[in-house]
Amino acid sequence: CGLVGGKLEERVAFDTDVNAPAMAEFRHRCYIQQQQQEEESGNTRSSAKPLTSLSYITIGTGVGVGLVLNSQPLHGLLHPEGGHIAIQPLPNDKFTGYSWGARSPYKGLGTVEGMASSVALTERWIQMENEGEMVKELYRKSGEEQPQHSDTEANNTNDSNGDNAQTREVLSTLKDTHPIWLHASNAIANLCVSLLLLTSCQKIVLGGGIMKRDILFPMVRSRVWTLLNGYLDSVDELSEERKLEDVIVGSSWDEVGSGLVGAFALALDAYEKDCVKENEEEDQITAIDSDNDEKKKTTDEREQHMFTSGVLAGIGLSFGCALLMSLLGRVSPRR
Repeated sequence: CGLVGGKLEERVAFDTDVNAPAMAEFRHRCYIQQQQQEEESGNTRSSAKPLTSLSYITIGTGVGVGLVLNSQPLHGLLHPEGGHIAIQPLPNDKFTGYSWGARSPYKGLGTVEGMASSVALTERWIQMENEGEMVKELYRKSGEEQPQHSDTEANNTNDSNGDNAQTREVLSTLKDTHPIWLHASNAIANLCVSLLLLTSCQKIVLGGGIMKRDILFPMVRSRVWTLLNGYLDSVDELSEERKLEDVIVGSSWDEVGSGLVGAFALALDAYEKDCVKENEEEDQITAIDSDNDEKKKTTDEREQHMFTSGVLAGIGLSFGCALLMSLLGRVSPRR
């Protein structure tokens, strides 16, 4: 990027577009938790667990996962690719997979992104519409009255796929009761369960364009509760379905954009780390200077001691010589 050399290089940070929002959410929620604890407990120490882990899931054209564990963003062989984990589809699901799956794990079949992304949901709608056209044709041939589908009157480009942004706009016209949202919430809930079981994260934040469909939040929580099957009931935060409202939450930055706030969070981290480094360097310089001053003081004291000892030795020697000469003068015979 050209930002190299000098102090500027040390204040530049890079991370994924999901890890950055994850850190922003983590920082913000840690601050909120601290403020709440101070208000509730006053001078009494709170027993609430400090926030040390968080997962951020963005569901849009794809599905991305950012992880903060032990208060640090997770890095390894690669950034997390949680959107491509396999899930348990709903019974009798006939969806044949999304077009982006050709080069994806599992070929995109039965994965979170292959079920819940806007691309996959649009292509599921197209498949359902095509099946609906076949049903309509059967009705026409039989002479029976065919059912009306008002959800799809606004956009009926069945020859397109989910890779077309204009085609994906059809999702905004669908009602909350459309079966597509059942498949989306199931896929997202599967991912949440996997994150809870694998990372034991304290918060799961859901963001992205698909999550602007508010009905998905209660649907996801309900499905998570069903899929967990009581296995984590011993954890207080997961002991009741209603408590999932505090575990699976929406993004704090929908209005301004989580990506932008995430970039600020990265910059803040880089700045703070640089400040810590500068303070450590200053402490080292101070320690070295102090050590040098101590050594100089010791040297000066040693030299002063040697000088004093030399002067005293000289005085003593001179006095001794004078005394010896005096004694010799007395005992020597006179001529």
